[in-house]
Amino acid sequence: MHRHPDVDDFYAAGRRWSGNPNEALIREVGEMPPGRVLDIGCGEGADAVWLAEQGWQVTALDASGIAVQRAGELAEERGVDKRITFKVSTLDAWLAAYLGESFDLICGFFFPAPVLTEQARELARLLRPGGVLLWVDHEWEGQRPERVGPAQMEALITDLVSTTSVSASPRNVTSGAGAHHHHEDLVLRAVR
Repeated sequence: MHRHPDVDDFYAAGRRWSGNPNEALIREVGEMPPGRVLDIGCGEGADAVWLAEQGWQVTALDASGIAVQRAGELAEERGVDKRITFKVSTLDAWLAAYLGESFDLICGFFFPAPVLTEQARELARLLRPGGVLLWVDHEWEGQRPERVGPAQMEALITDLVSTTSVSASPRNVTSGAGAHHHHEDLVLRAVR
């Protein structure tokens, strides 16, 4: 297992998240016809597994080998492991090596690492025509320089997509590491 100390340390103490898919994901994707999806920063796999259960073919990335191992175990328990390809990788390393097909959906939920301008633009270029980029984060008070929020992501890719919208999404998380955030989430939906 490849080790990324910072993110592995976050997961080393045990399960971190609720195990439930993100509410914004369910709301935004529930009516979409399934296709190919890239889940960036998949963590312990709840979103990736939910997407696979809806019929999506999922590529799921996380820099933590511990998180990806848990995600793979969850996928196997739920019988969708054949629909998900998990990769232990940073976003920049994955983008540098990826030569495959484009995606119908790209998801980034609370992505904890910086995203460079060219990386954001490459994600938009990886969308098929009509494909959707969902970028979700909390509405932070003050700046979080290590994170790219939905409005920042929108500004980086606006010329590469046909439509964008950023909206507030109610948040109802009662367990896991995200339960202490009570502000609404912001959701960027960009369509190529």
